[in-house]
Amino acid sequence: MMFYKIAVCITFLYLVGCNTTKVHQVEQQIELEQLLNHSLFNKLDTPSEYSIFELPNAEKEKFLAYAEKQKQSEIRHDRIIYNYLESNLANFKYHGDTLTSAQALKLSQGNCISLAVLTQSYAQALGLETSFQEVTSQPVYAKENNVVYVASHFRTRVYAPKVDKKNDNIVEFFRAGTLIDYFPTRRSFYSSSADYNDLVSKFYSNLAATALADKQLDIAYSLILQANKYTPNDPELFNIAGILHRRAGDLQSAKNIYQTALSNNEISINLIRNYQLLAKKLGDKELVKELSSQLVNKEKDPYELLVIAKNDLQAGHAHQAKAHLEQAITKAPYIAELYLELAKVRYQQGNIKQTQTLLEKAIELERDNQKIDVYQAKLLSLQMDK
Repeated sequence: MMFYKIAVCITFLYLVGCNTTKVHQVEQQIELEQLLNHSLFNKLDTPSEYSIFELPNAEKEKFLAYAEKQKQSEIRHDRIIYNYLESNLANFKYHGDTLTSAQALKLSQGNCISLAVLTQSYAQALGLETSFQEVTSQPVYAKENNVVYVASHFRTRVYAPKVDKKNDNIVEFFRAGTLIDYFPTRRSFYSSSADYNDLVSKFYSNLAATALADKQLDIAYSLILQANKYTPNDPELFNIAGILHRRAGDLQSAKNIYQTALSNNEISINLIRNYQLLAKKLGDKELVKELSSQLVNKEKDPYELLVIAKNDLQAGHAHQAKAHLEQAITKAPYIAELYLELAKVRYQQGNIKQTQTLLEKAIELERDNQKIDVYQAKLLSLQMDK
């Protein structure tokens, strides 16, 4: 069981430029909603924007009373929110679900988007402005049911109240504020700046991804529509909409969604990979080749490197397989399967001692009991051959 630890970075000189302004191209682009095959799905009710951030009355009163006491000690308003989170969420448990503020408080659990939502609720209660940073953190990669997930989360920057200025002609280039990171113990990498609309969209798109995993296509469709209201040019929404149509059996609409995203330059690695998967299903070899070329200069994730290594090994190129697996382990040292495959390579190369060490590492990291049994059997076989 993992508990959240909250880190804080108080800044007095922070560029306002971190609040990004989205540039709209003059050329008219085809929007995602126009590309969806609406006849395939039923639109269902989704949580309202207000309900996402609504605090229970008792909790709101408790927070405001706490804030009033802190103000009397001349503690800056943005710092009050950090202090409150630190003192009240010490036992908050990490859970993969994306929850509203009320749900997160009731269950005392949630993911980083849930905590960013909750922090936003407290900021709204004090009338404070916020911005966000999207970051990736270890473990970055996970695989479930042949779907690769790239994990990211939000850090919240709560800005201090603006200081009244007698001279309105003075331009404020810096804003004081507090950066709240919900995973300071993990190695985090800054990915991009984000704003309130990005947070709301991420909330809905996370729920849409969960609905897709549960084969609840109507719910996923409804949540994609909702997310699209906030970030209409998000390549990940095009990506998930393409997956939705592929799973509904409408491969041509899925292709149109992916191709439009590429034409609009709304591109992500996930989108290209899923488009490539669709192209293979359609038997379009030229498209597969074209998409492969687009991925050449993109950073490969560890699962992609794993596939390459397996192909290397089947082709008898053990040295290349070893290099690709070691590169993957550098990116994701927590994936058990990488150590298993590297053990196969080292076994072929006659290094029995390292094969045993790698199998032991795979057993240590593996969470699937059935796979652990397989790894242990391989390890036992090695030990009996000695």
